[in-house]
Amino acid sequence: MRSFLLGLVVAIGSLASNAYAVDDCMGNNDFAPYHAGNQLVPTSTFLPAGSTADFILKAPFDPKATYFVKFDAHYLPGAPLGGAAAISVAQMPENSPYIKSGLANKSDSLARVDVPAALGSHWQTAHVRIYGCENANSPTINSRLDMKVSSGAWSTPTVVLAVILLYLAAAFAFRTELPTGADAPTGAVAARQRFLDPVVMTAGIDGKGSLSKLQILFFTVIVFALLLFILLRSGELSDLSQTVLLLLGIAAVGSTAAKGADLQQNRLDFENWEWLRRKNWIGVDGLARSNEARWSDILTTDGEFDIYRYQSCIFSLVVGGALLVVGVSQLASFEIPTTLLGVLGLSQVVYVAGKLVSPPAMADLNKAIKNLRDLEKAVQAAAVSRGVTDVKDSRISTEVQKYREAAAVAADMFNSVTSLERPTNLEPSLT
Repeated sequence: MRSFLLGLVVAIGSLASNAYAVDDCMGNNDFAPYHAGNQLVPTSTFLPAGSTADFILKAPFDPKATYFVKFDAHYLPGAPLGGAAAISVAQMPENSPYIKSGLANKSDSLARVDVPAALGSHWQTAHVRIYGCENANSPTINSRLDMKVSSGAWSTPTVVLAVILLYLAAAFAFRTELPTGADAPTGAVAARQRFLDPVVMTAGIDGKGSLSKLQILFFTVIVFALLLFILLRSGELSDLSQTVLLLLGIAAVGSTAAKGADLQQNRLDFENWEWLRRKNWIGVDGLARSNEARWSDILTTDGEFDIYRYQSCIFSLVVGGALLVVGVSQLASFEIPTTLLGVLGLSQVVYVAGKLVSPPAMADLNKAIKNLRDLEKAVQAAAVSRGVTDVKDSRISTEVQKYREAAAVAADMFNSVTSLERPTNLEPSLT
């Protein structure tokens, strides 16, 4: 809205100026005899080629003058680019953000220029001259400024390269040395091979794909790319709109709540974890390294298609696409309909609530493993009291049989709850 109002004011000023249009008093582009006496203040550090830029002219707006802009650079052959059609000037609006920031005064003029795409470079210096003519003899307003010029042809690949490098850095930092050989779970090997997969990078504490953490990564990469692009094009760090902050906040809150729900619902007791590790039912690092995160985890719950996860994914992609298209020029004012933002928030609520009300399968598994540990202790106690050193000894067959029956049930439950392979080590240990 702010940019629209500024553009409207400048357009009105341009119409008023065109009513007194005269020929270019510097048509020969020979500015040597004329001193640049009026100060020209840029509103950005770089001049974005192929886009528009605002300048503050430290002189009152002259409605009788026709304003011109000329661009020149040592790397640009031929005559300077620009002219009267590439600039519009108006009196500085009283509510202008440039006045509020201290860059301009009410008596200044606001000039909006179209920067030629041909001026684009890898941030080399160009000359900008803005002047006004009331007749064909000499400029009544004359100002000159040197600025570095940016180009989308340089900025875009720089942003892409930066995003790739930062992603690779995060992926390699996430990658860890996992067990190898016969003792390594299948998921651990796959995780090592797929460490660049965003689903693997954002997996939850149980090792499975996490929708909320993937959303945080998705929106963070987009916002970072836009901020860097704007910085390279204008030399200024853009502000973020409240909508962008809400998008990041909704995903962050959903991730935190989901993590809390996972800790409550899907965590093994430490004693059980240690026992399962010694039995080689799980890897050294627990379920997080035993499970293999898959893209199907993002759209399913307990192996079934989850419409709410699907809904959240679809709307996230739509909003992310809109942010990429509009955010380059409107990141500070980017907005999406409140209802759409509410849908994303509601999807997160349903996602977390589903975790909280899911059947306490892990709690049942913890009880089964605790019972199995107690039965193993009973086998060990019987072996010690009867001087037995082999589980096949008939003198402890009753205790061993009870253990095996319970182990078979626990192994089936372990396979169902964790989605890992059914354990094959179902014998008690005498030590």
